[in-house]
Amino acid sequence: MKNTIIIVLLLIAIVLLGGNMFLMYRDKTMPVATQTGNEEGNSQVAEAPETQENSGEEGETIPETEIIDPIQIIEETKPEIIVQEEVEIDEDDEELPVDGEYDVIVVGAEPEGIIASISAARSNLKVLLLEKRDGPGGLMTYGMLNTIDMNQNKEGVLLSKGLFSEFYQNIGNRGSFDVAEVKTVFEKMLADEDNIEVIYNVKNFKVGSDGTQVEYIIADDKKYVARTYIDCTQDADITVAAGGQYVIGWEDVNEKGRSMSATLVIHMGNFDWDAACKAIDEAKVPNEGHSSTGIWAFKNITSQYIPSQSNMRLKGLNIGRQKDGSVLINSLQIIDSDTLDENAKAKAYEKCVKEAKNFSEFLIKNVPGFSEAYLIGVAPELYVRETRHIIGENRLTVRDMLESKYYNNSIGMACYPIDIQTTSIYDYGYIIGAPMQYFLPMGVIIPKGYTNLLTVGRSSSYTSIAAGSARVIPTGMTLAESAGIMASIAKERNTDFQKMLKDYSMIKDVQMRMGLRGMYLVKESKPVIDVNGRYYKFIIDMCEKGILSLGYSNVFNPDETMSEREYIVFLQTYLKRSFIPDEFWNVSHINLLSASENPITPSRAKEIMIDITTHDVKDAAVKTELEDYINTVMPNGKEDMSLVRIYEIATMLRERIERMD
Repeated sequence: MKNTIIIVLLLIAIVLLGGNMFLMYRDKTMPVATQTGNEEGNSQVAEAPETQENSGEEGETIPETEIIDPIQIIEETKPEIIVQEEVEIDEDDEELPVDGEYDVIVVGAEPEGIIASISAARSNLKVLLLEKRDGPGGLMTYGMLNTIDMNQNKEGVLLSKGLFSEFYQNIGNRGSFDVAEVKTVFEKMLADEDNIEVIYNVKNFKVGSDGTQVEYIIADDKKYVARTYIDCTQDADITVAAGGQYVIGWEDVNEKGRSMSATLVIHMGNFDWDAACKAIDEAKVPNEGHSSTGIWAFKNITSQYIPSQSNMRLKGLNIGRQKDGSVLINSLQIIDSDTLDENAKAKAYEKCVKEAKNFSEFLIKNVPGFSEAYLIGVAPELYVRETRHIIGENRLTVRDMLESKYYNNSIGMACYPIDIQTTSIYDYGYIIGAPMQYFLPMGVIIPKGYTNLLTVGRSSSYTSIAAGSARVIPTGMTLAESAGIMASIAKERNTDFQKMLKDYSMIKDVQMRMGLRGMYLVKESKPVIDVNGRYYKFIIDMCEKGILSLGYSNVFNPDETMSEREYIVFLQTYLKRSFIPDEFWNVSHINLLSASENPITPSRAKEIMIDITTHDVKDAAVKTELEDYINTVMPNGKEDMSLVRIYEIATMLRERIERMD
């Protein structure tokens, strides 16, 4: 296989043919060095780590040499894309009698909410767990996502331990589990804790907040109060209701309306497991395989699927075996659906249900093992990968992951590949990179400015591209256990999370207790890119913008070229994702079908750069200044331009436009 990077170009090239737009993009094979989690489903739990020693005295601030670096992305995030609901305390609600007082209230019986509740309860805290559904498990049980995306690095070390290991052992160390069994496991884990009260079937929530702390939660007209509130809802609904700041989808890279696809899991019976595995072994397709409970294969077949409806996509099959022999299939995706809107979400679900029949018929006719299979049904809910991204005190970035940047306030580790699932009908997803291990700073679960609220789950404080990795359930379960520990220390020391974030002794106390519980945290960075390398800036900038894919093996070829057509798309995408005003990157006047497929040359790049950046500029002086600048910095020549040279000039152009703006 050719080892090459992919310039994703966001798969959003715009071609105008009489006003009609469609996409053009490169379709090269990504190098695959390893498989993890969802692809294999056969990870083993590693040995428990040594416990961390406590140090520092109460009230001691973090030493100057260990000051946590500021997360630059918060300062760079454009204020106009940040959403924040107005909140105020309702006087009538304040007068309501309190129906229950707790140390911790957890909202959302997702896997993360269950772990947060158990973690707090085992710290001798009184816990209330509130859930809208009629049982626990959320995405695993109602979305029927039954294959775990394991945080196991290339050295074979499982980074999600502690309560996750306990849960994993309870389901038989199965990477693909039985959904009915996992619901029973969750119910038992909750029932075994004397300090947890669970209320299901909550229809409505109301949050009392002054914008810095939560005062109470009203669940179906009953008022509950606590010292700490932990929001484990999929969409961070409680944090939003409390006034927390957030970004929707990919708006942090100036892509309004773009987010990763949702999936409806399909349930089929009478599947011939042995026949499918035999076909996989005989085909020997790279990056495909099987275990005793999971299959990840047949992408060459599913890529031929023709949906019966618009905005549907079938990716390679991820098949999870159930104990009765039936299988759950995570493959059918729906694109461009606003799943924050309940009506739109319901319509998307109905659309997927309808498509499931066509999908199952395709499998029966074309995929080994399905010839005698039949459709049993579908999951009760969509598997939604992305909606909101809360703005926290820290915001995890792609740079943090690829650099393996150590944070003194780390409360967990992860390593799942930065897996960008389908975002449009023109792509099948791609891997930004595959971290060896990265650190989860405490601030990613503390909403910015809040003292007693934690947000744990896929909507925690990650950039949209970094969420491709951090969104997976084991990472959320790790943070959830740490959240329970933090709640315990907050009570013991009569403090809040803003103070905890800045207090050296409290941070060390959290980490010590993590170690005592067998959670994994080692002070060792393992970057997968050379932070001192010549191309470091290029790699980070392009990966953060979701334009560059390094694949599973983190390979970058600086000498790669791009065609004229690709260059047009790259320049537009790069300027757009840098939040340059659209008058400098509008390509609506360009017909990409007329663009050459030959490698771009300096002379041609100069022409195109001037055309794109000045075509819509109305100010004659600005247009002249920009054209003069491009003529000065852009060389002439007929040789092929390398990827790095293209980027260097695009960066200079961006910086110049920013100064003009």
